[in-house]
Amino acid sequence: MEDINKLIHDVRNPLNSIAVNAELGKLTLQKTEDINRAIEIFDVILNACRSCSSQLTQLRDAVAQDGPAKPSEGNDG
Repeated sequence: MEDINKLIHDVRNPLNSIAVNAELGKLTLQKTEDINRAIEIFDVILNACRSCSSQLTQLRDAVAQDGPAKPSEGNDG
């Protein structure tokens, strides 16, 4: 369970970065219309998306290595 919590935490980090930088990009364009700064911010967002995708791939691979989920003891369905 600790491994799953770590993976969830690791995926949330880039998601938080995406949210913060999306807001920053929006404000940058609204307030300053600085296209170059906005492009830099969007690059951060894209990198965070790639990181999140990588983490999800690792999670998928870890689950695949463990095999199918086993039913709980004492639970007939």
